[in-house]
Amino acid sequence: MDRWWIASALALAFAFIPVVACTTAGSVVGRSDRWAGADMLVGFGLLTGTISILAVTTRFPLSWLMAAGASLSVIAVITRMRFPGSRSTWIALALVLPILVSAAGSKPAMWDDFWNWLPSAAYAYEHDSLPWPDLDPPFSIFPGYPQGMPLMIAAASFLGGSLVETAGPVTNVALLAGSSAVFAEALAAALVRRSALEAGKFPASLIASAVAITILLNPGLNGAVLLSSYADCASMVAVGALGLLGVEILVRLSKEPDNASGFAWRFGLIAAMLINLKQANPILLALIIAALALVVMREPAIPWRSTLPQLSRMLGPPIVLFGMWRWYLLQNSPSWEQTFRPIHDWNFGVLPQTLHSISDLIADAPVFHGLMWSVTAVGLVSLFFTKCNEARYLAAICAVVWIGYNAFLLAVYAGAMKLSDAEIAADYWRYTPHVALLGLYPPVMALATSRWPAWMKRIQPAGSMPTLAALLVAVSAMPVRSDLNNPSGREWQHFLRKVTTEVRKVIPLGSKVLIVPAWNASPFAVAVRYNLWQLGMLKPPISATILWDEGDFHKVKAWAQTGKVDYLIIQDAEGPMDEEIAALGLPHLNHEFALFAWRDGKWEKLDSWPIFDVSFH
Repeated sequence: MDRWWIASALALAFAFIPVVACTTAGSVVGRSDRWAGADMLVGFGLLTGTISILAVTTRFPLSWLMAAGASLSVIAVITRMRFPGSRSTWIALALVLPILVSAAGSKPAMWDDFWNWLPSAAYAYEHDSLPWPDLDPPFSIFPGYPQGMPLMIAAASFLGGSLVETAGPVTNVALLAGSSAVFAEALAAALVRRSALEAGKFPASLIASAVAITILLNPGLNGAVLLSSYADCASMVAVGALGLLGVEILVRLSKEPDNASGFAWRFGLIAAMLINLKQANPILLALIIAALALVVMREPAIPWRSTLPQLSRMLGPPIVLFGMWRWYLLQNSPSWEQTFRPIHDWNFGVLPQTLHSISDLIADAPVFHGLMWSVTAVGLVSLFFTKCNEARYLAAICAVVWIGYNAFLLAVYAGAMKLSDAEIAADYWRYTPHVALLGLYPPVMALATSRWPAWMKRIQPAGSMPTLAALLVAVSAMPVRSDLNNPSGREWQHFLRKVTTEVRKVIPLGSKVLIVPAWNASPFAVAVRYNLWQLGMLKPPISATILWDEGDFHKVKAWAQTGKVDYLIIQDAEGPMDEEIAALGLPHLNHEFALFAWRDGKWEKLDSWPIFDVSFH
């Protein structure tokens, strides 16, 4: 137990240092009224974007680029005499400390942890570089995906001296705290404009309330995704922050146009963060910009002439980053990312099944989708009003982005995903929460800025009782939401990790292993392959291959006879495997994870591990 605590504490420290570096870097951008709570997100875009650009245009080691970026940020902060993040960021981080500790002690369990995100981070750490044709082949399935999250994991790994797998979950939780700080800043700015809060005053109760709303009351937040290396939570944070900063820019343009440029630059760097997280995120940015443009068109108080100069600042950083990343992919391989097929090959025929699957997924999350469509309806109506407030601006942005993103996802299912994934609307439950904070913010902003009765105004938000109540609600996120502590359905993945560790003791390094998947949605095959690789350990690797195509079963014997395969791994706990076992010439399995070795012209069972009482979902 002591070892676990020590390992978790070290992982938290190593993962937290890049977060602090981002906060430091972000604090140098903008004026003194910059909303310091956004420093972490601004710095994430600045550092990971700059490192990505330099990594694809030079061959300097990534560790050098990271060290240089962090050092320059510290020097700039000292020169400008600024405190990174201000109290909003650090109070928010303190309130999510229990979740940070849980994240630091978590283990990878999600499909794409093993399939893409951790292999990408391990490659960056092990080779101190992004993939290039003259280096080893990439580990991940889509090495052309943006590298924002893998770079954060690699940075923590350089500090720790080995792959820090939990750096992704720690970064996700820290970004949620940063998102809460931005929301608190937005609420404070709106209250100051209404003389409901004194300028310069920032009660802790406001920050704690923002944390509680962002984490505890967020129906789009999924604990399993949060405690993973997926970039979905970070995407949700960036989209929400862009909505808040975009509205603040509009308000300033309507009142004091000369005081919006700093916010425009910070918007641009958070937009770069969004671009550097997921391949599809440029669509989200385009929808946010389109929504802001629609609001400007409907709001006569915002002059077009003052808007256009800010647009170059808002779009400059993400456009440069996107252009350099596209250039890098052209130099390597277009197969490194998902692409749309020619339109005559689209899955139009399964569109009814896709829509039916989406309706089932909506029914499984009624609170989230009810919130999103309700705010969308209000936002559409708001587009026909002039002289709107911050809440209506946010609702209008939510409406445009939510409708547009759902339409885009339908296009992805039809034109990019394979038929089976399109039929089940694969991961719709994970993609739509990218817009969750845009749906959560408008009603909260509307309540906060409403005209309250005189007796309620006498309750001071900075008083001890409201502050204590808000703090207690914020820190209750862990016990109230068990998915933030120990998400369900991870027993199977933990079993696989334990067994694969034992398998590595049986087979020698450099062996060639074939893994037979169980033909379902479980990450069995990719999890076993990832755990066999021991990426980032700088040892002679085990060559692990997944036998995806059942049409290749008849080739396995020839592969073994010619030395292309030494060992075979298979399990029958997730469904009947009789046909596969017969085709491979293996003895019967009895609810077990089995390791076979090729001996004397046949497969001999070396060891097996019984599988009982393990949850697969």
